[in-house]
Amino acid sequence: MPAADRTQKSLEITRNLARYLPYQRAIRIAAYMSFAEEVSTETAIDMAVAAEKTVYLPVINNARWRTSPLLFETYVPGETPLRTNRYSIPEPVCRIGTARQAREMDLILVPLVGFNNRCDRIGMGAGYYDRSLAKPGYRSTRLVGLAFACQQAEFEPAAHDIPMHAIITEEGIITRKP
Repeated sequence: MPAADRTQKSLEITRNLARYLPYQRAIRIAAYMSFAEEVSTETAIDMAVAAEKTVYLPVINNARWRTSPLLFETYVPGETPLRTNRYSIPEPVCRIGTARQAREMDLILVPLVGFNNRCDRIGMGAGYYDRSLAKPGYRSTRLVGLAFACQQAEFEPAAHDIPMHAIITEEGIITRKP
């Protein structure tokens, strides 16, 4: 996808996210730093900060006790120090006692490679989100995939795949049917 199209479609996705009622109600939102091919999350993060929501970014949990593969650390654009993890993804420097579990988030924006019309997602393959969100007590957190409409495909999810509550594209909001 050409960069100009990606930028325009990412803005439309952010506008649709702003219309999503669970986003409007959320106070603690986890986002992610996007790669070049993904939906840009920069505008969504800026929108959340402007709305006085607390934004968190995922941090790979390298501790031996590993309560969860991912933890979430607060993020303020331009202020929070970032480091590059082993996958070359910028993440906040984790401070003792400040990292949060997924169940403490109101809404998590989840990266994806593909999705289907049932709001199942295909991730990058390492399973960090699926393993982190499979724990009891995480079900109250709203899980939202951000994707371009062209990423929709038909597939059957694996048994370990955690479904999203919604997928938001430039064309609108797809919600999971019970």
